[in-house]
Amino acid sequence: YLLNETEEREHIARAVQIINRLTGSPPRGWYCRYAPSLNTRRLLIEHGGFFYDSDSYADDLPYWTTVEDKPHLIIPYSLDANDLKFQPCSNFSDGDGFFTYLKDAFDFLYAEGEHTPRMLNVGLHARIMGRPSRAACLARFLDYVRGYKDVWICRRIDIAKHWISNHPFHRS
Repeated sequence: YLLNETEEREHIARAVQIINRLTGSPPRGWYCRYAPSLNTRRLLIEHGGFFYDSDSYADDLPYWTTVEDKPHLIIPYSLDANDLKFQPCSNFSDGDGFFTYLKDAFDFLYAEGEHTPRMLNVGLHARIMGRPSRAACLARFLDYVRGYKDVWICRRIDIAKHWISNHPFHRS
């Protein structure tokens, strides 16, 4: 289902209003549940208040873009290290497979990170990862990565604030 520009503008405003009412603060980042339109980023900037969006699979690290000559931060999303892979006919049927995938991805990126910073983006959804066996494999993975030095487990908003402070936008 594709929204026209007016519907998408209204959708963004309605989502912000609902999240603000339920949590006491508006969202600071955005990810379209389905696919963004050609207007999404511009509408996010027009609405204001967003530090970033995650409607990109184009990289492993955050990056800047411009939208109507305004800087906008992208924090890429990941579909590979994502609990959606538990869905029927997908990659993981149990927590061990997901744990192994996350562990192998972490180990590889940690080794690469010795020379250049790396980020492992893990997509989690309460309705999927909230099952006992899956939550147990996530807890095991978090315990595993906590055993390493210089690892930061955080939310996307924390990444955005860090990136904005340490890697500010520069016009090319």
